[in-house]
Amino acid sequence: MRRALTLIPAAIVLVSATPAFAQTSETASSTNGQAVLLLAAIAAGLAAFLLVIILFGKSRSSTTASVRGRLGSLGASPEASKGFFGRFSILRRAARSAESAADKRGATNMIQNALEQSNIPLKTGEAIIAAIGLSLLAFVLVTAVMQSAIWGVIVGAVLLMGSLMFVNTVASRQRKKFEKQLPDTLNLIATSLRAGYSLLQAIEAVGEESPEPTRREFGRAIAEIRLGRPMEMALGDIAERMVSQDFEWAVMAINIQREVGGNLAEVLQTTSETMVQRNRLRREMKALTAEGRISAIVLSIMPIALFLFISAANPGYLDPMLQSTIGLIIMGVGVLFIIAGIFWMQKIVKVDV
Repeated sequence: MRRALTLIPAAIVLVSATPAFAQTSETASSTNGQAVLLLAAIAAGLAAFLLVIILFGKSRSSTTASVRGRLGSLGASPEASKGFFGRFSILRRAARSAESAADKRGATNMIQNALEQSNIPLKTGEAIIAAIGLSLLAFVLVTAVMQSAIWGVIVGAVLLMGSLMFVNTVASRQRKKFEKQLPDTLNLIATSLRAGYSLLQAIEAVGEESPEPTRREFGRAIAEIRLGRPMEMALGDIAERMVSQDFEWAVMAINIQREVGGNLAEVLQTTSETMVQRNRLRREMKALTAEGRISAIVLSIMPIALFLFISAANPGYLDPMLQSTIGLIIMGVGVLFIIAGIFWMQKIVKVDV
């Protein structure tokens, strides 16, 4: 299966490059055009190869990856610490350099948390190299096809920002799903405690019977507890990874109950009912602010859509803006104002409950 996936990009390169070789045999006057097509075909093949590696490579499961990572750090498995690109020496060195640069700037934890929340099987350096590599390949491809470095830079920057937005969007969805499942999770723990289970057994029941991403997070906590980590720290890390203030309060209630005693099942049941009421209030506020949010989306998309429409309807109309220094400066300032307006409108329509 792995060899088949490796042959797919090679086939893409050969098929894409065939017209170029055919044209070479027919005439020698189109050498420049053939070189451009060959370069574009190679870039497309490399991009497809990298995408296949990222999407269809060996992924890590929640519990197994956590155990292997900790054992690998202790020296039990030297190959486990190489990461996803460990089989490629060049990519491994590049990933290490990127991770070191991110660590110096204090961005390692933020990137790693986003990758863990979105359940993407990449490390910090690997994700940075993948995003930059795809952006560079898009730059080469667009520049070769459109004969314009400006469009190559624009597409590369858009792809880089799109990668960041994709990870953040997936991570946000996972956090929202965890928050939505949290009342049922606490009810399951409370029910297990009433049935005579210990707290650890109740947590194991959650890790086995709950849907994703709750199952993944509690499965990781169970693996950490079995490796000797205190329960309160393992549960606290769940709240930190999923950025869940509600679960942080639940962990605080569990810690207080373990110190002073009390009916933990009743406390968790009350906490679950409170979360249900808060979720209902959030949905009501979301419905009341729907009109403002839709208006913000329309106003945000309108300048970009208008720019694309004018470029398609009258290609030469925007040349003075794209080919002059003053025009580029004006467009840059306009983009900054558009971004500032988007953030401003988000602050207006967003209500924290």
